[in-house]
Amino acid sequence: MIFYHDIEKDDLEKIRQTYVRHGCQHTYQHVCQVAEVAIELAKKYELNIEKCIIASLLHDISVMMTQDQMYAFAKKHNWTIDLSEEKYHFLLHQRLSRVIAQKEFCILDEDILSAIECHTTLKKNASDYDKVVFIADKIAWDQKSKPLYDELIDNALDDSLDYACYQFIKYQFDHHGLLMPHHWLKEAYQELKEKYE
Repeated sequence: MIFYHDIEKDDLEKIRQTYVRHGCQHTYQHVCQVAEVAIELAKKYELNIEKCIIASLLHDISVMMTQDQMYAFAKKHNWTIDLSEEKYHFLLHQRLSRVIAQKEFCILDEDILSAIECHTTLKKNASDYDKVVFIADKIAWDQKSKPLYDELIDNALDDSLDYACYQFIKYQFDHHGLLMPHHWLKEAYQELKEKYE
C-alpha cells in the first residue's frame, strides 16, 4: 500500500499495525482496496483525498471486536439499537468504527467520522464523503468473485454519486440482498427514490 498524499506515514503505519495486531490482515487488505477506489472517486468528484483515504482505512477498524463485544458496548452506552442491529450485531460495526477512529486515532473531522459511521447502510442527507466510502466499499468487494452489481455501479457513477448509491440500494432490494434493512438504509433509499423515480 502506497498513498502519495499528505497523510503522515506514522499514522498509516499505526492503522496497519492495529489490523495486523488483531489478526485482521484480510480486512486490512480490503480497507486498502477501498481507499484506492475512494481516491479515484475523490478525484472524479473533487473531494478531499486525504479525508477519503482515512475514512476508508478506518471504516472496518472495529473488526478487532467480536459481535458480542459490539453489542455489549452499544448496550452499555445506551445506544438506540436498530432492529437489524439487534438481530445481526455485526451491523453495529460501522458505528463502533466511528468511536474507535475518534478515541484511538484522534479523528475529529466530521466528514471522516460520518463516512465511517454509515459506510454499510448510508443514511439520509448523506454527504459526498459518506457516499464515496459507501460506494467504494461496495466496489472493493472482499470476496473472490466480482459482484454482480459491479457494472451497474460503474455506469451509474458516470451520472453521479447519488445515482450510483440509488442503483446499488435498489439492486439490493430488487434481488433480496439484504438480511434485514437498517432504518438508515431505508431512509436513504426513500430520499434517493424521490429523486430518481
